[in-house]
Amino acid sequence: MPPITQESSFYILDELKNNTLEEIYDKIADLRAEHKITDEELVSIKDSLVNLNQIFLKQEHASFTVRQATLADVDALMDMIEYWAKQGQNLPRKRNDIIRGIQTFAVCVKDSQVMGCACLYVYDSGLAEIRSLGVSPVVQRQGQGRAIVNYLLKRAAKMFIKRVFVLTRSPEFFSKVGFQKTVIEALPEKILKDCENCPKRATCDEVAYIYDVNKENA
Repeated sequence: MPPITQESSFYILDELKNNTLEEIYDKIADLRAEHKITDEELVSIKDSLVNLNQIFLKQEHASFTVRQATLADVDALMDMIEYWAKQGQNLPRKRNDIIRGIQTFAVCVKDSQVMGCACLYVYDSGLAEIRSLGVSPVVQRQGQGRAIVNYLLKRAAKMFIKRVFVLTRSPEFFSKVGFQKTVIEALPEKILKDCENCPKRATCDEVAYIYDVNKENA
């Protein structure tokens, strides 16, 4: 069997997302009841699911760190951004754009592997935007996304940036992190740079959230 790369693991998870291991096993049991798999295959799958469960339990206790991205992270950043762009959560980014803006990126790392990323884009006015936030689907909902956002907010504070905003399809997450809902029209820099020429502007399904850095550090 060929090794499972990060890209192929994303594809496999795509086929199984939104299902618990128990739900997956129940579906396999239904296949056995329909005589579509053998008893031996059922046992083999059950053992694999048990092993997966043990791995996931270990992951819950594994530590991770957030740091400044480097050029050594470019391939991992490309994989992460391309994956979430295909899910419709982020905009795609060109490799040369990532390289030129590597100093704006932060990465979440566990065991030397990049498990999440985001960048802090600063506009001429001093307003900043968190972009390209994504966490590996293997380790979602374990605090990596919050840790990356907090890291970038601290960076913004050190740069004396007053406000940081996001356009997101996951408003619940940013609300929990401390962002407040706003309207895109309140972000003229974003409108002038990206929204004016966006083909989805009339049917935009993203929600604007903003964070007052000064208030947090008052």
